[in-house]
Amino acid sequence: MHMIDRKAKAAELHSNRYTCSQAVACAFCDVVDVDEETMKVIVRKYSGGAYKVCGAVMGAYVIANFIKDNIELLQEIERRFKEKNSTVMCRELKGIGTGIVLRPCRGCVEDAAEILEEILEERS
Repeated sequence: MHMIDRKAKAAELHSNRYTCSQAVACAFCDVVDVDEETMKVIVRKYSGGAYKVCGAVMGAYVIANFIKDNIELLQEIERRFKEKNSTVMCRELKGIGTGIVLRPCRGCVEDAAEILEEILEERS
């Protein structure tokens, strides 16, 4: 699985107009054997803080659910992301209401992909 730099792949997809959730999830399409167009449709609704949680984190959750429907895996993604960025809430990360941006979207995409890759490597 380490042949691809998932963090770089997710950042590249994000720079090519993929949403936050699509960029992270599609960087792992090969791992879950889902083609990119299908994955983009699956995760489209999770971007832009649609569920309050950062879209990049939601993209990582979707991949985690494909691999193993396991609440501990989701909690581990959340714990590590919070450790890095203090929150998983889109509004807080973007500084909406506070004016203090904790992490730009591209950074969140990179962090979520990196965290998911680390967790998958540890569990393989």
